This record gives sequence, C-alpha cells and structure tokens, in this order.
Amino acid sequence: MIKQIINWLKKKETLFSVDFETIENALPKINYKILNHARYYYMDRDYESCSLGSFRNILQKDFTNWKIYHKDYDCDDFAFKLYTNLKARYPRLAIGVIISDSHAFNFFIDKYGKVWYIEPQTDKIYTYKQLKKQYKPFVLSIL
Repeated sequence: MIKQIINWLKKKETLFSVDFETIENALPKINYKILNHARYYYMDRDYESCSLGSFRNILQKDFTNWKIYHKDYDCDDFAFKLYTNLKARYPRLAIGVIISDSHAFNFFIDKYGKVWYIEPQTDKIYTYKQLKKQYKPFVLSIL
C-alpha cells in the first residue's frame, strides 16, 4: 500500500491531445480482418496519449499485475481494473478494453495513432503481429 501511494505521488507523465479522427482511424486498423463483427464504443470525444516509452512508465506505477488470478478474479477483472486505475490518474488517456471469445485484455493508442495491446496480468505490451495468432477479438471498447 505504501508503494502504491509513493508511486501515485510521483510526477505524472505528460500527455498530448489526440483528436477523435486519429482515434477513429486507429481502431479499424486493429485486426481489421478479424474484427468485422466488432463493436466500438466511444465514451468520449477527446482523448490524450503519449509515446510508448511514457506509457511504459505509467504502467510501472500501476499494480494491477500484482493481483492473483483465480476463478473469481480472472482476465476481464484484470482488464477493467487496469483500465480504471489508469483512467483515475489520466482521465482522457486513450486506453480501452478488448473482450475476445477466450480472453480480455487492454489496448492503448499512442500519440502517433499506433495501437498497442497490453496483457493486464503481466504488463506485457504486444503488437498486432504478436497477438493475432492467439486471440480473435469480437468486442472492442474505449470506455
């Protein structure tokens, strides 16, 4: 708990405004061949983002991955917990949750409009090429 408080008090990463068109253009690029049935939910019209390096710093200050996976706290709980933790500190951050037919995980759109996938249980970051063999998302949300 003390480490969480110390990390929370550390200097925040600088975010940059990302226009809605950049967000909207990035999403269809996410697995465009397998997301033809996906639904996109935009809860806001204004987002902010940063470089991948800055996002890694943000992830290091979050402790979602410290939780223990079990039948009552599984992948979707991790994905929504990471989402809410980061949104609490960076309310306009371009981060969302993907629910697939077998897994739930997060995605992040960087300030350049590139999409990155996050495994919330480990904080590992993937590209589409690394992830496409494992999961076929069918619901995509920016919340």
